[in-house]
Amino acid sequence: MVKKLFLSGLFFLLIVSCGYYEGVVQPTPKSYLAFSGNTRGSVAVIDDVITLNLDKELQETDGREKTVLFQIAPGKHKVIVTRTGREVVNRVIIVADGATKEIQVP
Repeated sequence: MVKKLFLSGLFFLLIVSCGYYEGVVQPTPKSYLAFSGNTRGSVAVIDDVITLNLDKELQETDGREKTVLFQIAPGKHKVIVTRTGREVVNRVIIVADGATKEIQVP
């Protein structure tokens, strides 16, 4: 009898000690570059690797002008925008986690 009671208690402790682990999943914030202004006929080059034709990218209107949004990893980036072979923007920017950095194209 004592042996059954001891084994039952041991089994109960084993079951109770194996608790359910619940973790918190936090999504990675998305950072964006927003190109606004005169994006017609412009091409953006990011970090000398990514080339964006700003005429063909997704554009959202805010009433007066179009804004081109591009998702990018947070951190330091070099952005060059050219139009008809002429450089109109040349910047080194820092984009924070979950932030949108606006680049005004003249």
